[in-house]
Amino acid sequence: MSVRTQRILLCALVLLGIIYFCTNRRTSDNNVSLKQLLAAAIKAAEIGGLEVVAVHDQIKSKIESKGLTKEGINDPVTAADYRSHCAMYRSLTEAFPGVTVISEETSQDCDKIVVKDIKNSINNIDYDISKGHESNDIVNVNDVTIWIDPLDATKEFTENLLQYVSTMVCIAVKGQPVIGVIYKPFETRQNYSLFWTWNNHDVSKNLKNLSKVKDNKIPVLIVSLSHAGQVKNSSKIAFGDNVKIISAAGAGYKFLEVAAGNATAYVHTTTIKKWDICAGTAILSALGGTVTQLYDQQPIYFGANDPKVLTKGLLATMSDHAWYSEKFLHDFSSESH
Repeated sequence: MSVRTQRILLCALVLLGIIYFCTNRRTSDNNVSLKQLLAAAIKAAEIGGLEVVAVHDQIKSKIESKGLTKEGINDPVTAADYRSHCAMYRSLTEAFPGVTVISEETSQDCDKIVVKDIKNSINNIDYDISKGHESNDIVNVNDVTIWIDPLDATKEFTENLLQYVSTMVCIAVKGQPVIGVIYKPFETRQNYSLFWTWNNHDVSKNLKNLSKVKDNKIPVLIVSLSHAGQVKNSSKIAFGDNVKIISAAGAGYKFLEVAAGNATAYVHTTTIKKWDICAGTAILSALGGTVTQLYDQQPIYFGANDPKVLTKGLLATMSDHAWYSEKFLHDFSSESH
């Protein structure tokens, strides 16, 4: 083989190598690891929670108002909302630049908040995430939407009802919530502050202990403390006196109460935002529960282009979902006549 031919072959091999590298690099840039997204979601929820605690620990906290909700209730927003948002939003978008992140809050003076770089830490983080799922671990970034709630139960935060407060992150793929993280920054019990699930993969140890459905003889409904609407009256009509109703704040808190078996159903009849319910939906679904719209039993989708507000109510259960749904549907149809 002549020297000229060898050079041509060598150049051809180099060119093929460059093409292969660029093609795979481009493919890699379009893909993201769900395992890394889970680790990042956990880290983001925790650092958001640290910001919430830091604001609480300050002597004075600036409280503004977002105005009134549809039900006429004051909806306060604090420095904690913004600081938690900045920490969570920036850490996730900087770690995964191509992924859509939807937050309850909008960025306000985020450049003044020191944000921890989580890009390196998520590669080494260990939360007992199961191994051996690499075959279905990679998804296209265009299919991923991250929903974050930087401070769930803001009103209760300002009233020092801290048991209801949480930060939440949800990873949806093609509109389906597959990863849910709820972090309770003021929880003092060891191992009961962080809850997470990765659908069809693994759940946090505390949820494995919690997810034991109790044999409740009567329906136990958990409803919103501040946005109850007509749910209490509707529940009494649907179930009669044979029903117990618990009022609580924070959607994340209520989802976990259903997961723990302390309530048999989480019912919400008024408008609710999807960043409030995405993480809880992911967690309950991974544990074998069911979450649908209340009025029409339809599933809820969490894609980037899906509506951000749920207007047809919410029903979340660990079991007997159809029975609860039929009870409420019968009640609503009776009221309409």
